[in-house]
Amino acid sequence: MTSFLQKISLGIVFITIGFFAQQASAQVVDDYYYVGQPYGSSLPYYGNQYSGVDNSALILQLIQLIEQLQAQLQLQGQNYNYNYQPYNYGNPYTYFPVDVSSSNGRPDVTTRSARDVEDDQAELRGDVDMNDFRNGIVFFVYGQDEDMIEDVEDDYDTYEDVNDDEDDDDFEVKRVDSDLDDDESYEQRVTNLEEEEDYFFIICVEYEDEDNDERLECGDVEEFETDGDSDDKPDAETRSATDIQDDQAKLRGDVDMNDFDNGYVFFVYGENEGDIEDVENEDRYFDIDVNGDDIQKVVVDYELDGSSSYDRNVFSLDGNTDHYFRICVEYEDDDNDDRLECGDVENFETN
Repeated sequence: MTSFLQKISLGIVFITIGFFAQQASAQVVDDYYYVGQPYGSSLPYYGNQYSGVDNSALILQLIQLIEQLQAQLQLQGQNYNYNYQPYNYGNPYTYFPVDVSSSNGRPDVTTRSARDVEDDQAELRGDVDMNDFRNGIVFFVYGQDEDMIEDVEDDYDTYEDVNDDEDDDDFEVKRVDSDLDDDESYEQRVTNLEEEEDYFFIICVEYEDEDNDERLECGDVEEFETDGDSDDKPDAETRSATDIQDDQAKLRGDVDMNDFDNGYVFFVYGENEGDIEDVENEDRYFDIDVNGDDIQKVVVDYELDGSSSYDRNVFSLDGNTDHYFRICVEYEDDDNDDRLECGDVENFETN
């Protein structure tokens, strides 16, 4: 960039031109100078006859020096224009440097609202325009600690510094670009969020400023709230038995997996009502112990996705006896733990 000495030198040149322009109040007429009197005086004195001084050569040298300095400044990234305005004394001109490098601005960074927010994930969005800078490192910062998110631009100078301070759910970092030269829009899905929590986020870019120092420019802070447990548990409905005989009957039931998959569907039945009611206290099909006429179990589906209706004939029942049954489904919950969901207990009596 422009050195301090170059700027001082340029200022001295401007002052010197102004000085000589004011001192040389002579007007050029056919290579002669009127000295000390304005042009048109009734008493003309020519430079050949008196002590008139021709400063045009010195001024020309100074103008050439200005042009050389201007060329050097332009090569080093500074763009100066010179406005030429006449002095009140005549032809000499004064030179005013005007910095027109208005586009030498910092990157523009905009944090856009999150979308597709779920109970444990969301899509973060933002825009970055590097303007006159290059090689931007673009990243999102998100988490539950609003103060830390708001202070990123003030507390840090580089992406690495921010990344080193990651702190679980409070303060997390996700890099999305390492060499941005123009402008770009970004979308980044983040996962493993906590349910029903407020999250804050910004998009930032690291770049080198005019002094080759690392700087961060960040957008405004946006926020969103994750959903609650939006996954509905499976629905199980036990329907009345049909085709009842002295030693057999048809058990019936419906299961809707809702937001879950891979349901393991089965019926439990037997003569002990308490055992049938207690089935739901277990977590897995294989944890249910069969016990003669008191409780038996039979699988009707190993991998249910969606919903289905079931019926199953059961045999070897005792005649003229009350029997109890229900339909159940085993599934994995949000934490990947095994669970059972069962319909109500129904009953019938064999003939």
